[in-house]
Amino acid sequence: LFRSRILLQEHTSTQATMGLADILIVPSCLIGLVFAYLQFLLIKQIKIEPDGSDLGSRLMDGAAEKRVPEIYAKIMDGATQFLKVEYGICTVFCFAFAVVIYFLVSWGSDSSQQGALTAGAFLTGAFTSMLCGFLGMMVATYSNARTTLACAHHGYTLGFNTAFRGGGVMGYALCSLGVLVLWALLTIFRKIAPDASFEILFDCAAGY
Repeated sequence: LFRSRILLQEHTSTQATMGLADILIVPSCLIGLVFAYLQFLLIKQIKIEPDGSDLGSRLMDGAAEKRVPEIYAKIMDGATQFLKVEYGICTVFCFAFAVVIYFLVSWGSDSSQQGALTAGAFLTGAFTSMLCGFLGMMVATYSNARTTLACAHHGYTLGFNTAFRGGGVMGYALCSLGVLVLWALLTIFRKIAPDASFEILFDCAAGY
């Protein structure tokens, strides 16, 4: 009876802690995503193609700068093709390795459910990483061309701010997205295996 009471108290304390984590994690991630989007809007104000505005005209005055759209398009196409080939190979590897994880964890824990949850966490983490890599590559390419034009006609201040904001978009968006997906994964695990201890659930989520 005493042991049951201790376990109940520990379970109640853990539930309260997770409830507090839910309250803190989701708003923080959403704030990070909104901040990243606001930084992206600031970068977007620098146009690759002249738009008739005073800023756009000044950025495209030079002959060399007029080649920026062409170079930018080729780099963007090359980056997209590279990611397409890379992710094709990574997808095959991830599914094959997920099968290995499933059997090893199921054998080691003597629980097929734990093996399935760990393999699922691994695939979720892998595809989240791919999504973050794609977004990071696109944002980097998008901001680099605009950093070049900003430095060419407005000096290092606007160029540095543009580059810094590009890094900020990647940093805040990718970290917020990664943590948010991990929170969603643990929430799903708690629904699938409500009787499992948090230690087991976190062991499964380690595959992420």
